[in-house]
Parts: sequence; C-alpha cells; structure tokens
Amino acid sequence: MKPKKAAPPRWAERLLTFFCAPHLLEEVQGDLHERFERQVLLFGVKIARRQYALNVLSFIRPFTLKRKKPEYPTTFLYSPTMLRNYLKIAFRNLVRHKMFSSLNILGLTTGTVCCLYILVFVKDQFGYDIHHKDAENIYRLHTHIEFNSGDQPGFNSGTSSPIIAPTMKKDFPEVMEYTRVLNFFTTKNNILGVEGKTATFTEDKGFLVDSTFFKVFNYRFVEGSPEHSLDAPYTVVLSTRVAKKLFGNEKAINKRIKVGNNVNTTTYTVTGVYDENFGRSHLRPSFLVNLNSGGFGEFARNNTEWAGNNFIYGYVKLKPNTDPQSVEAKIPSFLKRYGEKRLAELGMNKQIFLQKITDIHLHSKGITNQADKVSDISFLYILLTIAAFIQLIACINFVNLTTARSVRRAKEVGVRKAVGAFRSVLIGQFLGESMLIAFISIFLALPIVRLLLPFLNSLTDSSLELNITQNLDILLITVLVALSTGLLAGIYPALYLSSFKPVSVLKGTFKFNPASVVLRKGLVVFQFSIAIVLIIGVLVISKQLNYMQNKDLGFDQKQKIVVSLSNENAKSKFTALKNELLTQNQIKNIGGARYYPSSQFFEDMLVFKAGGSMDKGQLIKNNVADEGFFKTLGIKLIAGRNFTPADTNQQVILSEKSVKDLKLNVETAVGTQVFTGSGNDIATYTIIGIHKDYINNSLKDEITPVMTHYNSQPDYMILEAQTNDYTSLFANAEKIWKKLVPEVPFQYSFLDEDIQKQYVEEKTLRKIINSFTFIAILISCLGLFGLAMFTAEQRTKEIGVRKVLGASVVSITALLSKEFLKPVLIALVIASPLSYYAMSKWLEGFVYRTDVGWENFVFAGIAIFSISLFTVSYQAIKAALLNPVTTLKTE
Repeated sequence: MKPKKAAPPRWAERLLTFFCAPHLLEEVQGDLHERFERQVLLFGVKIARRQYALNVLSFIRPFTLKRKKPEYPTTFLYSPTMLRNYLKIAFRNLVRHKMFSSLNILGLTTGTVCCLYILVFVKDQFGYDIHHKDAENIYRLHTHIEFNSGDQPGFNSGTSSPIIAPTMKKDFPEVMEYTRVLNFFTTKNNILGVEGKTATFTEDKGFLVDSTFFKVFNYRFVEGSPEHSLDAPYTVVLSTRVAKKLFGNEKAINKRIKVGNNVNTTTYTVTGVYDENFGRSHLRPSFLVNLNSGGFGEFARNNTEWAGNNFIYGYVKLKPNTDPQSVEAKIPSFLKRYGEKRLAELGMNKQIFLQKITDIHLHSKGITNQADKVSDISFLYILLTIAAFIQLIACINFVNLTTARSVRRAKEVGVRKAVGAFRSVLIGQFLGESMLIAFISIFLALPIVRLLLPFLNSLTDSSLELNITQNLDILLITVLVALSTGLLAGIYPALYLSSFKPVSVLKGTFKFNPASVVLRKGLVVFQFSIAIVLIIGVLVISKQLNYMQNKDLGFDQKQKIVVSLSNENAKSKFTALKNELLTQNQIKNIGGARYYPSSQFFEDMLVFKAGGSMDKGQLIKNNVADEGFFKTLGIKLIAGRNFTPADTNQQVILSEKSVKDLKLNVETAVGTQVFTGSGNDIATYTIIGIHKDYINNSLKDEITPVMTHYNSQPDYMILEAQTNDYTSLFANAEKIWKKLVPEVPFQYSFLDEDIQKQYVEEKTLRKIINSFTFIAILISCLGLFGLAMFTAEQRTKEIGVRKVLGASVVSITALLSKEFLKPVLIALVIASPLSYYAMSKWLEGFVYRTDVGWENFVFAGIAIFSISLFTVSYQAIKAALLNPVTTLKTE
C-alpha cells in the first residue's frame, strides 16, 4: 500500500496566500516574480520534499507567464564548468541508453562514410588541370561543324585544323601563346625501347607537340628543365614511370630511345623527365615528342586546310584579364577571311569556340575526339545528390529516435526550466549533444573510409588517397561534414525538447504533441521514398546494361581476339602471320582492319554520287580491311561480293546506311561509282558490295555510315577462336608471333570486353547505386527498428491487456507491424512516379534503349515491404510473446 502524500508545510501555505493576494500582485513588477519563484523552489528543495517545491511552483507559474522575461547574464551558463557538465550529461545519456545511442551512431557513421568519400571523389574530379599556371587563361579550340545539305547531323569535336591555332597567335593580339597536341598513333600501343637494346614494351598516350608546349602547360621536371626541352627536332620528354621502365634508376637525360608505331620506328633523344603525378590532366601523356620530327608531325606542320582535317588539339593562352567572349566574337570573321572558299566547296559551316581547360574533364558532353576519358558534370551531380540523401536519411533516424524518446527527457527539461534555464541554453545543450554524436561518427568514419578505400575506388574506377595530414582541404571537408550533420540532425530535436512546458511536465500532465508523431511518420515516408527510388534506379540501369550486352549488334562478338599490329614491320607481316596462325586448329578465321567495332574512327570523307559535288556530299567514316574482316566478325553482305587479294584501295564496300544516305538503291548500287574531292583532285571508288549495318560505336549513338577500302596491311588483326583453352591458344600464337616479328610484343584483348568498356560510366553508376541503395535501406531499417523497439516498449501494458482479453500473438504482431507498413506503402506511391520520370530521362541518353518496365516497380514494392516487415516483425513478435502477468503486475 502506497503512503499518502504529506501536506505542504504551513510556511508554504502562508507564503502562497501572501504572494497570490491580488492587491500585492499589482505592486510586484520587474523580475520580482522570477527571483521569488526561483528562491521558493530552491528553498523548498533544501528544507522539504521536492514535491512541496513543485506544488508551490504550480501555483506561482500562472502569474509569471505573461510578464517579460528579464535579461540575465549568461556568462555563468556557458562557463567551462557548465560546458563540462553538459558534456558529462551527454556522455551519460549515451551510455545509459546504449541501444538507441548505437543505432544513432551506426546510422550517422554509415552515412558519413558514403558522404565523405563522395565529397573527396567530387573534389578530385574538379581538380583537373588546375595545377597549370594561369589555367584560367588557357583554352582548347573546340570545333562545331554543320553541313549545308541539311540531311545529316552536325558534330562537335575537341580537335581543330592544324593551321588555326598558330594563325590566331599571329592575328589576335589577345593570344599570348599557342601549342598543338597530336595523337599520331592509331593503334592502341606504341613500342618503346632503348637504342641498342632488344627489350621493348608497349605504352599508350604518346603525343607530338609544338616546342611551345611547356610555355602553355606546367609540369614538374625531375630531370632537365621545361625551357627549350622540345626546341630541337627528334627530342622527347618522358614521364617518370616510362623513364623508370626504360632506364631503371639510371638518369634518362640525353639518352636515346626508339619509338615504333604503325607508320615507322624513330629514334629520339631524351631531354627531360617530368612527374606525371603532379596534378591531374585531361591529356595524361606518357611521353611527348617534338612535332617537328618528320612523319605525321611534318604533315600537320605543313597543313593549310581550314575546313577539314580537324585532327589536332589546338590550345591558346590568352593574356591576363582578357575576355574570352570578345575573342570568340572575332573568330567567325577570322574563319571567313581565311577559309570561306574552302568551306563553301565542302558545303559546311564551321565554328570555333574556346573551352577553358579546367572545364574539359567535366563539361565535354557531346564533344567527340577527346584525348583521354572524360567525365560528365551530371554524373557528379547524381553522386552528390545520393550523398546528400544518404546523409539526410541518417539524420532523419537521429531526429525520429530522439523525438520518440523525448518523454524520457521531459522531466529533465522541466526541472531545468523551473530552476531558471533559458530555452536558448537548452537548445545549445541538445545541439551540443548531437554535435558530439556527429563527431563520434566522423571519428569512426575516417578509419573506415581508409580501410574501405580499395573497394570504394573500385566502385568509382579511381585511385583516391585519404591523407588528411597532408591535405588541409580534406580536413576542412571532414569538419564541415561533422558540423553540418550535427546541426541538421540536432536542430529539430533541440527545438522540440526545449519547448516543453515545465508546469505540464512536473505536474505529470505532459502529452506528446500529435504533430511530432505525424512528422516522424512523414520522415519515415521520406526515407523509404529515397530507398525505393534507388532500388528502381538500380533495376532500370541493370536492365539497360543487360539489354546492351544482349542486343544484336549486327556482328558476332564472342570468342573474338583483337591483336594490335603496333609498327610498320608487324603490319607488313600481316599476311604471313595470318597464314601461320590459321594452321592452328584453335583458330577458325582471321581478319584485319584499321578500325574495329568499339574503336574510335579518326577518318571520314565527304562522298557524293555521279553528278554531285562536295557541298552536297555525305559525311561517311573511312575504314580499311582485308578479305577476312567481314567473315571473321560474321557481318552479312546483302549485295555484291567480298574483297579479294586482287582488289585495290579503289574497290569499296559500303554499309547499308551509307547507301541510304547517298540515296542509292541497295539492289542496284553494286557497280556504281562514288566520288570525293573537288576540282582536279577527285578520287573515284567503285562499290563492289554492301554489308548489313552493324553497331560500330556505342549504343548511345546512331549507327555510323561506313565505307571500307581494301588493304592487306591493316592496323589490327582479329582472331576467331574455336576453343575455350585460351592459355594454349595464346601460347601457340605468341610462338608464331615472336618467330615473325620478335621486336614487337604480343598484345591482345577480347572484342566483347572492348565493347563493354564503352559503358564504363553506366557500370560505375550501377555499382555506386547498388552499394548506396543497400546502405540507404540499411540506415532506414536501423531507424525503423529503433522506432519499432520504442513503440513496443511504450505499448507493453496495452499488449498485456490485449493478451489477457484473448488477443493472439499473430493479431498483436499484425497490429504493431501495420503501424510501420503504412508509411512504407505511402513511400512506394510517392516514389514510383518520381522514379519513372527520372529513369525515363536517363534512358533518353541512349539511342538504343529498353523501357522502364512495370515489373521493376512490383519488384521494388515487394522487396521494400519484405525488408520492412522483417525489420519490425522481430520487435512485434518479441513484444507479443511477453507474459502479460509480468507486464501488468506493476500496474
């Protein structure tokens, strides 16, 4: 039997009678009420029971609510002692409620790991070419071409005609310097070796450049110096990686190397070595050769074509404080002055734009002929959006769990307010607690990011390092993430908790605000809406990738091996290599070509039929191949015949699209002559066959019209294997290769893998969304689990009563689960149209694409309901299985 509550002491009753007299209340002004109230409470706590003081306070409060609060000095409230006490309180709350603290910290840590890595990745992507001195004044010449015929699309290219950049330097006073960069190797690899030694290796990214290259771009030299390093012909500057492969730890300066390609093999003198790890560049060169070194470089130097021959990367460095738009405005008249006649002959309209080099990596969407792989700014926006949503989901967990448990801290808030704590102080304290959890999460996230860095780098196909001590900007990012997370997660709980009225709390009449319950459910809806959007995004991206992998490309890509004929000697031995390799039972067919499916075409020409001219011609890509090319790839000839060794360059096979573009009839086109050139320089070609269209580039683009010439010395050899024992095949093939071309390494790749490399960005996006979808669901379920646990705890006695009245375990489990599955259903309804719109927009980037598909929404709904049910059912079943005697005996 509980003891009766003792009556208040007589001194308290007299005090209240005196204080509450109406005629005395009018005389009390200023801060007398506040001071008196606090003194009464403190005195009551000291000499009597706490309940007496609370009873006194409940009478006094109504008279003091309407008056203006006095201003008190806050120095003592934010003194080191008080801050230390607040910190102790925060730690004690964390330790006392281990489960909820763990859920909060785990959710925030997981979200912070994702957010932090993505921010570092995005920062790295924005760092391309910023290391160059005066980078804001360096621009690449970007070409846009449209055709007067009107029935073929224009195109954008990162290259331009060789004559344009040097002429701009001569005619434009705003141009301080220019340089040109030429990727003169059409094979994948270049053969490098030290003069006088037989050992060689292959290397890509070799460029021919003007002697002014290092006057425009900045590289850190470890041997030699950039000044005048490329002034002399036949000089080369190496990256440290290539120099080490050639000379080991020896000095490379002034030594001679040989570089072989599919045109010739030339000897160069090393005049410098630079550190390729100094800054990130859109060029990423392995070695740089002086443009004035004969061969293709000499052709580029002497080229005076103003309309065509857009094969070189031209750069201009403007004088400081020059407006690039004013320079661009002068270019149309500049092109008209020099190239009007030639442009009219070719029937094209040409424009030159200035593209800042710091924009090339992220702002080159739709611009072809890039020197290296570029990214897309929209891809980074997607990543940043995902990072923000993941972190927001984690913060929502914090808000939901903190506000759900607010009743446990209501009395603490009431007492603090009663003894004079201002709301601003309470807000500061609760925000401080959320900041503490945020910084604990950051403290845990940093080593986790370091540990997971190889996996995370594999997702984004990058090589990031997390070295905070050497990168203050990363430290700043880390601190900003912690502060923003703590503020975002803690601001609403701080405002909500600090708003409790002490009278209601201390009298025991405190009730939850219904709006807070609605808000929690709304936040759960928001969490799961994001998770569902991500799930549907993963499903649609996977569907599109599967569609691209399984679509009929017009040729057979399976068991095809591409071998690079890296120099002129290997090309000349093509027929001998082919005949020897065909003696192997493991090889069925062999063909050769300059460009094979998935490789980038660098050659095209304006072609017209009899009676036409260049200004009405159709732009058609040029390829060369031998008689085995179409047979090896299984490309069907729909008219005419295949090549024979007796054919010359003047016999051509056209694609179906080329025939249609030229407005010829497929049935009658064989034997027809087509032309290119103008005046006395007209070349004539005879159509001997027409092949079915095949996808020779990405499925993002339209099929390219192609005209193929005969050549028995192609750049690539394509083998069709008829075995799965590739180890034996390659061993036998390499023996034959070394016997005929011992100085050239045997380099190969699988055609189907080369084709899939075109979709690296889509695959990267799928891997990222796959991983982050899992994380979003995990964090959402952590919050759902915590809310289910709290709800089950709050309704323990209700469940006990229901069980006593005959409710079954199944019915109670269903009752508790239904409360959390409703928000998930609402989330599915909200997320479905958003997902459909977003993924439809993404699919528009592909010419050949699948549809979004209703089955993806069904699967996403089933998946999210199953996961949610599994999450909450554990707590529901656990609560339903409790013995009602245990839960009700304290009642």
